[in-house]
Amino acid sequence: MVFVDEEQQAAPTTVTSKRLLAEGVFHLVGERIVTGEFAPGSRIRDSELARELAVSRTPVREALQRLERIGLVVMYPNRYTEISRITPESIRIAHDFAGLQAGIIVRLACPRLTADDLDAVSALITRITETVDDPAACSRARRDTIGYLAARSGNTLQQALVDEASMALARALRGLEITPAHRARLIAACPELERALRAGDADAAEQACRAIYDVA
Repeated sequence: MVFVDEEQQAAPTTVTSKRLLAEGVFHLVGERIVTGEFAPGSRIRDSELARELAVSRTPVREALQRLERIGLVVMYPNRYTEISRITPESIRIAHDFAGLQAGIIVRLACPRLTADDLDAVSALITRITETVDDPAACSRARRDTIGYLAARSGNTLQQALVDEASMALARALRGLEITPAHRARLIAACPELERALRAGDADAAEQACRAIYDVA
């Protein structure tokens, strides 16, 4: 995949175009980490990545700095960047953050949902129960559901927070085991979440969402 680097064009580079370029590199490299193409412990060098993407090193460095802030990489200045390793502690942190933030998003979105929104989110919630025996697929289904609701939360700060952390959460939670006890709570909570959203009951919706994520 090749990006067009404004720094290599004749036209003057704008601040906006630089940000968009760094944003593209951020998401591309982040998705490679999430999918495992860049494995934990492997090393990448900004100069090599810049050559591969046909961009200058500036947007690559900016993207790597953002990835370091959300815990996906560790940068060693003037040497290399290492893909961070997943640990039990990082999984616990991601799990707690995802569940608590999901509850907030559900609460914010609940009173704003239209009839069409409710039908769409109902289908997304159904996917959670359908994939409960596949941890990776269930994680994606939860992520899609909360992503849909976040876009309808009416809170740009909350959306930005979740968007920034979404790749780190996806990687940490992809293989998280769903215990038998959690499985039962999750299956029971999904229809509760749908009913609460349709009733406009933000309190019940938040509690059901927390049960889906298995957080207190």
